[in-house]
Amino acid sequence: MPVASVGEITEPAQAEEILTSGRADAVLLARALLRDPHWPLHAARELGADAPTPNQYLRAF
Repeated sequence: MPVASVGEITEPAQAEEILTSGRADAVLLARALLRDPHWPLHAARELGADAPTPNQYLRAF
């Protein structure tokens, strides 16, 4: 059965550790996304992943 982790997950490295250690199959974010709607893009950059930039934001880069 798939398991999701939620609550007090605020840092990209923390979310990555939960997933790579096998403690959960998914990480659910709530407050972190309310504080920063671009959290997934910032997390991808911090972790060295290549995340596609939404078309509407391309002019800002």
